[in-house]
Amino acid sequence: MPIKVEVFVSEPLSSGGRLLLKIIEKLKEEYKEKIEVEIYRGESPKSREYGINMSPAIVIDKDIRIIGVCPSETTLREALREAGVQ
Repeated sequence: MPIKVEVFVSEPLSSGGRLLLKIIEKLKEEYKEKIEVEIYRGESPKSREYGINMSPAIVIDKDIRIIGVCPSETTLREALREAGVQ
């Protein structure tokens, strides 16, 4: 069963949001069925549900992992590994 990764970016996109989407696309290709990615642009019911009011933000398996900054690819890989993605 894939790990759910929810990505929150601003609308219009900030430079951090654009970079995060590029990193996420690369990781989606690499991890294939191991992760399920949902992308939310701008304010959404889902961002309100989590109480997220800064972007970019990443929620992995319903746990807010990163908020307010675009992580490096290495940091995001480590967060996925900690969530059980091998």
